Amino acid sequence: MALALRITGVIDEISRRVGIIAIWLVLFSSMTAAFNAVFRYSTDSILWLERNVGGVGLFEAILTLYRNNSNTLSEAQWYMFAGMVMLGGAWTLKVNEHVRVDLFYGWVSERTRTWIDLLGGIFFLLPICLLMIYFTWPWFVDSWITNEGSNNAGGLPRWPAKLMVPLGFALVALQGAAEIVKCILVLTHGYIREFAYEKPLQ
Repeated sequence: MALALRITGVIDEISRRVGIIAIWLVLFSSMTAAFNAVFRYSTDSILWLERNVGGVGLFEAILTLYRNNSNTLSEAQWYMFAGMVMLGGAWTLKVNEHVRVDLFYGWVSERTRTWIDLLGGIFFLLPICLLMIYFTWPWFVDSWITNEGSNNAGGLPRWPAKLMVPLGFALVALQGAAEIVKCILVLTHGYIREFAYEKPLQ
């Protein structure tokens, strides 16, 4: 049991660290969106500042720089969103916060829930994750080899966004394997999982 818990602890730590990256991406994406909105919809205000505050063309230079790179900012924003979703999935699974269709899960005993999680992990979660990795890895590799780029002027290469899909599913599969081990330990050794199920308030 100690060895199994050490292995699951390492996996949990990987998920936690990658989850922190996903959290930072939320901040960076929000800042990018705000910056993008200010410069996209407030060009008149910026030009007014240029005329009335004066200076040596600083505001006009910033506006020109933005116009030349606006597609880069827009695409960076949805790349970061892809990172949030795909990199945050494993940590969400670890802390038992993923979306669950709760038809009867909340009405059964903790032991029955553990069986549901165990069988769901073995027969649904892991196969789906492995299937998605199988289908999306070649999609990423093709984009990487051809250095596929955006169709938009000033856009970003496509392969980082495509990498998020197999990487995200690999992380969820790894965390899913750890959760399966924990379910087995609950059923055989009386291990108590750290994050228990909480019934929805609605």
